[in-house]
Amino acid sequence: MNQGFNSVLILWREESVTRTLIDEVKLLLKGITPSPVRVINKWKLPVYYDCLSADIRAVSKYTDLKVDEIISLHQQAVYTVSFMGGFLPGFPYLNGLPESLSIPRKVTPSLQVKTGSVAIAAGICGIYPQSSPGGWYILGNCPVPLFNREREQAFLLSINDQVEFYEVDKLTFKDLKQNTSHLDINQFKNG
Repeated sequence: MNQGFNSVLILWREESVTRTLIDEVKLLLKGITPSPVRVINKWKLPVYYDCLSADIRAVSKYTDLKVDEIISLHQQAVYTVSFMGGFLPGFPYLNGLPESLSIPRKVTPSLQVKTGSVAIAAGICGIYPQSSPGGWYILGNCPVPLFNREREQAFLLSINDQVEFYEVDKLTFKDLKQNTSHLDINQFKNG
């Protein structure tokens, strides 16, 4: 079974499917009630915004906003992790992007998006937990690792967590990025 953004996918072998099984699954699905909301972690994550990148300039052109306005709007929002995974394990889908920053996905995806890239598309913000191709517009990069198999909880963010971003300069970004193995993740927790 796989939980989706607003659906559940159930896979089974065709030979094991009976009318009784289908009826039982339907009955179970009707009885599903939302889980109680767990304690929400609040995160305040650093971002180095690349003001000269082609992506942020494309967002500027599409939205008719100046780059500094894009950065300011992006930082003012409080985002909620609504889904983890999708096309890339651990990719957090963050609701809360200001409507004025809404931009469709890229027509032609980038072949290589760096780990930690903070991106927007289709009214959602996300952070790439690892390098991959991607069709979202990159605003900047977060040096805090979202995935670390050595941590008790490998993924930093969980559904219903809240995330805010703040700008760091290039030197601070490089320092944080070089020292990720020694970072105390809790310094970014509870905003």
